[in-house]
Amino acid sequence: MSIEVLQDNLCINRLIERKKKEIELETAVIVPDVKPDIIKPIDLSGNICIYKKELINGRVKIDGSIDSNIIYLADSEDESIRGLNSNIDFSEFIEIDNEIINADIDVNIEIKDMECNILNGRKINLKAIIEINLRIYSNDGINILKDIKGVSGLQKLDKVMQLNSMTGKNSTKSIAKENIILAPEEKIVEILKKEIRIINKDFKLSYNKIVAKAEVDIKILYLNSEGKIKFVEKILPIAGFIDMENITEENICDVKYCVKNILVKLNNENENSFYVEIEVEINCFVYETKDIEIIQDVYTPLSTLTYKDKTITAMVGLQNINDEYQINEQIMDPEICDSNIYNTSITTNINNIRIVENRAICEGEAIVSFLYGNLDNNNINKKDFRFPINYEVNILEGMQEDSLDILIDVDGYEIKKETTNIKLNINLKINIKMFKTVKIDIIDDIEEKEIEKKEEYSIIIYFVKEGDTLWKIAKRFGSTIEDIKKVNNIENVDEIKKNEQLFIPRYIEKNKEYKIYG
Repeated sequence: MSIEVLQDNLCINRLIERKKKEIELETAVIVPDVKPDIIKPIDLSGNICIYKKELINGRVKIDGSIDSNIIYLADSEDESIRGLNSNIDFSEFIEIDNEIINADIDVNIEIKDMECNILNGRKINLKAIIEINLRIYSNDGINILKDIKGVSGLQKLDKVMQLNSMTGKNSTKSIAKENIILAPEEKIVEILKKEIRIINKDFKLSYNKIVAKAEVDIKILYLNSEGKIKFVEKILPIAGFIDMENITEENICDVKYCVKNILVKLNNENENSFYVEIEVEINCFVYETKDIEIIQDVYTPLSTLTYKDKTITAMVGLQNINDEYQINEQIMDPEICDSNIYNTSITTNINNIRIVENRAICEGEAIVSFLYGNLDNNNINKKDFRFPINYEVNILEGMQEDSLDILIDVDGYEIKKETTNIKLNINLKINIKMFKTVKIDIIDDIEEKEIEKKEEYSIIIYFVKEGDTLWKIAKRFGSTIEDIKKVNNIENVDEIKKNEQLFIPRYIEKNKEYKIYG
């Protein structure tokens, strides 16, 4: 009877590479003719847009831009506050170490710093440092040996493992757009600053679909016709229907949102309204957890089996965890407390992630920026305050830092200004993706050959050596684990000791059957 090999085909998802890179971007910004000259910058900020990410000739190419905002003191009769908007486009290639043909690219980009140098009253040099965190996942289809038929006396070393297998991936786009109309008497002169955040992220499973829902929080700081700085905040819903076949409640869904384009402008026909359009890409990856019986070694006493050894890398223990973190602080700053606060912005940084035993410790900071002063005398300033973030989470035993992905978003905040202090209540949303990377030995390409010289059955006396297991001993002498246990009255296969004496029964084929001596 010829060998029949049964196989499982799995889409094994694994982290191939992780890269972190800081790049410096630079552009020249010309002050439009309709705006006054710039004396000094007061506030710099920006929103990241990622247009495209792709794998090209062994490199990852990322195209995007910073939608930058500059609030400056104008060289005018009243030295008023004005605003500039400019895009800093970038196209960055990141070299990767492994040869990759097909992969999924996960990119997170943060603005680490911005600075503005005045070249002259009509021209400035704008610089920004961004940090690119890149993760590359493969999703190779791999055949894993499930069973072997047609081999007499077959002995198998099996191991049941719980692996994470990708069952599907897809993406969609959602656009949030609206006219934001202010009170009729409010006349907008220009936009000073805009902040875009994706909040309240959620998803639900439907029949062969994932319904992804979130909200775009849009905050616009503007200058009105009376020379006052005001802001308007609008929350717009976004949703996407992502086709995904055979999805179940037991699947693990990894849903991520990426801002692709930002358009915020004054409506020409209406002096008291803005037009807002935010394009968001929603990416979804779906995994299932499967118990896979993997054959790691085989032999038979009645013939010679040859095969190839193969080692694969896979993800196990995949989890998506959502958690909350609160910062409650007081700021004792007389200068700010005695001034008008025109705007408050909050961003977060992760500075370090370290693993201590079975816990991951995330160290970062929340940066609270105040735009404050007195417009009546054009004394406007910006001041930053930094508050530590120390977050701990239980992780899988043996997990490495590369297998941990932590994102911290500002979910909301409350600022209460009092006579001598400012009270801060900041709510952060923490999303954690964790898994463990394991190497698995499997076998492939099995062939069977007859044994040229067949020995009479006998029994061998063997003394256990360092590193021996019953499987290794049985395979070496053409016996079986069960028969060695029976002859030597062994109850636990893991309790054989170095220098222990064992009787090893061997086989002989008689009338197409095999018998054991003893």
